Amino acid sequence: MSSERRRTGPRPFETFEHTADIGLIARGRTLRALYVNAAHGLVSLIVDPRGLREAVVERITVSASNRETLLVVWLNEILYLLDARRFLPRRCRVTSLTDTALEADLVGEAFDERRHTPRRLVKAATYHNLELTRIAGGWEARILLDV
Repeated sequence: MSSERRRTGPRPFETFEHTADIGLIARGRTLRALYVNAAHGLVSLIVDPRGLREAVVERITVSASNRETLLVVWLNEILYLLDARRFLPRRCRVTSLTDTALEADLVGEAFDERRHTPRRLVKAATYHNLELTRIAGGWEARILLDV
């Protein structure tokens, strides 16, 4: 994911502790930005994304019944790519987004233990206490990740 620009206002993502889980708070001026920032937050929990190369593009499409469920499915698809192909994105671009579907190009590479130091194992994004709300200046999501 691209390097962070200096911003005023809330951070694009942050974490909070929760029993047996870790919480992720993602923000964005738009829903697209929120989904991108949630992905960046997830990857940042797993490895330092600055160490990832932009070598491969994975195009993904996910769908769900609503925005909240779509966020969980989106993050779990990224975890699936890590499990199935050892792929982690450094950067992502949401190319299409509705309340029930998301298409994105993820640019990254395969996880390599020799070059990437794992931070923690994230098993899944969960629905427990999931929130996606409009805030002043955009959107905010709170999601628990099973670690």
